[in-house]
Amino acid sequence: MTDRFLKGSAKLMQKMNTSLILQIIQERGPISRTELAKLTNLSHPAVSALLASLLEDGIVKEVGTAASTGGRPPRLLQFNAKAGFLIGVDVGGTTMAGAVVDLAGNILHRENRASAMGERSIAILIELIDSLIQLSDMPPAGLRGIGLGIPGVTDSKGQKVSHAPGVGWESLDIGKIITERFGVPFFADNDVNCFARGELWRGALRGVENGAAITIGTGIGVGLVLNGHVYQGSNNAAGEVGYWLLGALGPIEKSTGFGPLESIAAGPGIARQAIQELTGDPEKGPKLRELVAGDLSRITAKEVFEAALLDDAYCQELVKQTTTYLGILVANLASLLDVERVVLGGGLSRAGNQLIVPIREIVEKLSPYAPQIELSELQEDGAILGAVSGVLGLGETSIHFSEVY
Repeated sequence: MTDRFLKGSAKLMQKMNTSLILQIIQERGPISRTELAKLTNLSHPAVSALLASLLEDGIVKEVGTAASTGGRPPRLLQFNAKAGFLIGVDVGGTTMAGAVVDLAGNILHRENRASAMGERSIAILIELIDSLIQLSDMPPAGLRGIGLGIPGVTDSKGQKVSHAPGVGWESLDIGKIITERFGVPFFADNDVNCFARGELWRGALRGVENGAAITIGTGIGVGLVLNGHVYQGSNNAAGEVGYWLLGALGPIEKSTGFGPLESIAAGPGIARQAIQELTGDPEKGPKLRELVAGDLSRITAKEVFEAALLDDAYCQELVKQTTTYLGILVANLASLLDVERVVLGGGLSRAGNQLIVPIREIVEKLSPYAPQIELSELQEDGAILGAVSGVLGLGETSIHFSEVY
């Protein structure tokens, strides 16, 4: 435990030690001051001094005493998840999904709004945050921070959006807009990175030093966890694996929309292929046709996977193609980065074993050190929780957890 404490200036050491004491209390509480001193190798007076602000702020509370071993029984300390709340919003091109989250990462209330473009989408976002504050049933002063998952590229500080075409945000200082309106710490990141942060904090990547969180839905993206932190890249645009070429997926040319891989293996790409094939061959895909009552425009990846389970030969072939490409993707990531665990999320991950079993088989064959491959524990909550975990990692609030992502 002691190697987690950093040397440096007195101010830095106080900040880090306070943060990590808080983290230990959250992980191990109820816990005594004596145990904290042993775990941190700090003196009892130092521990008490660091605890003073946490107790005053209500983030830590005393919850009785432990059994006495002689002398006065030690008082026990516990993390108080109800000492405030956070708001997280997954900003999508069609829907903004928001939630009130307590300080331990439990979702307390949810609300969604239809999204829009440009300035109207910003107004909707502010209206949604206002509504979530009301839903919290807590005084507005209890709001500790706001986090956003953005379908685009943000700056390294999580304050500005350089490019988010799905909601019409270009060179937008969204951090300034939100902090001026609500006066609390703010953080924004790409929605896939937020998904990875969420899985790292509360999901299947907990305790993982090197891993990947892949979302397979409208597109395909990956949030990379390297040395315990989300890797954002030189342009804060790491993880755009939808642009990868796997074999002869198409000509080598610049993609202006979906990338080559996601054009084949993401939801709309799967549906597009099925519609084209069934339009050209009236005998193909009988079970799929039944599922959509003959209306091919209703075909989505969900129906393709369902028809495959009903022994539709064409859909079984299309599902096999999809899982093969995705298996190669995961194997390539594993070989390149030596990750220990890969988490699959997004709409397509709801296919469950139909998706994950063949991917695992392919990765076992292709990767020299095959990672564990799991389905997301958080699904649509991942980006919301990841966004608020980014707020906790800013160090601008007294509830800073230094290793939350």
